[in-house]
Amino acid sequence: MSDFKEFFEAIQQTVLSDEFVKLTLSKPLRKNEGFLNVYLRLLTIDGKDVFEFKYRHATETTYKQFSLKETLEELEKLLLETFRTGTLFTLSYDLLVMVSKKKSVSCRDTAPSFKNKLPEIPREE
Repeated sequence: MSDFKEFFEAIQQTVLSDEFVKLTLSKPLRKNEGFLNVYLRLLTIDGKDVFEFKYRHATETTYKQFSLKETLEELEKLLLETFRTGTLFTLSYDLLVMVSKKKSVSCRDTAPSFKNKLPEIPREE
């Protein structure tokens, strides 16, 4: 969790303060693998918060659900191995994390893109 400390702390804080909107991973390292992006939403299932990952490939879309701890581990893996950019959207600011070719991590916050949380949309299995 080393270089992603600021990013991961922001995710945890926005979940606790109920300001988390969504998170997007983009700019795949290797476009020829067909991985387009990953979207994360926070859902409440059986009274517990879980993150739903929507993995978008050129030919299919798959979903997985993770706890907060598992989410941070999966994000670190994806940002180091598959994507260059992650954007945390919150109600008070957006936080952009960028990973360079040399694996150095930088964060930059910007004005919020969302004024309201996303609606809970039931997804058919």
